[in-house]
Amino acid sequence: MRTFDPDRWLLLSPYLEQALDMTEQERSSWLTSLAAQNPGLTADLEALLRDHLSLVRAGFMEQSMIGTPEKAAGSPGQSIGSYTLISPIGQGGMGSVWLAKRSDGRFERQVAVKFLHASLIGHGNEDRFK
Repeated sequence: MRTFDPDRWLLLSPYLEQALDMTEQERSSWLTSLAAQNPGLTADLEALLRDHLSLVRAGFMEQSMIGTPEKAAGSPGQSIGSYTLISPIGQGGMGSVWLAKRSDGRFERQVAVKFLHASLIGHGNEDRFK
């Protein structure tokens, strides 16, 4: 899977959304036209579309979760390294996010700690999560 700096992603994102809304036939014609205008953009866009197709074929968002993210990730008061979990902030397709505080006394700060769903561990999803 490719990664892009924020400026490149801002440029690519609208094109990707547009491409994903098209049929395969429409997309093919559109990409050919776009390649004549901007080959570099088209190459990046085609790579993203290949990654998307690969994830769809792998059933990435269709995988069932094992338990709820709160149970899989931890509980309030649990220490994770230099941080103590306070409360869950949210959850999504890849994991859960917790509000935590620095607990080693070096300085005071609240942070967000993100956990990968246990059901995704060991299926090659760790790199995508990072």
